[in-house]
Amino acid sequence: MIVKRLREKQNWSQKQLATLSGLSTRTIQRIESGNKASLESLKSLASVFEIDISKLQEEIIVIDKTSNDGNKEPVIEKLAFLRCL
Repeated sequence: MIVKRLREKQNWSQKQLATLSGLSTRTIQRIESGNKASLESLKSLASVFEIDISKLQEEIIVIDKTSNDGNKEPVIEKLAFLRCL
């Protein structure tokens, strides 16, 4: 993943990158593992690495924390649940 490559190029540990970016070490681990990242996290990382955020967005899926769409259950599952009541 791009974040891991950039971090290793700087000879930084995950903890050092977390400190520099203001993110948690666990967030760095998740992003490096290929999980989704918030736009805010990518902005922080782009700033630390002094690169354009679009470079990170090429490889990392961005999640929208302002939307609840990711938390919504499909309607069919809600209907099935209501039947049980």
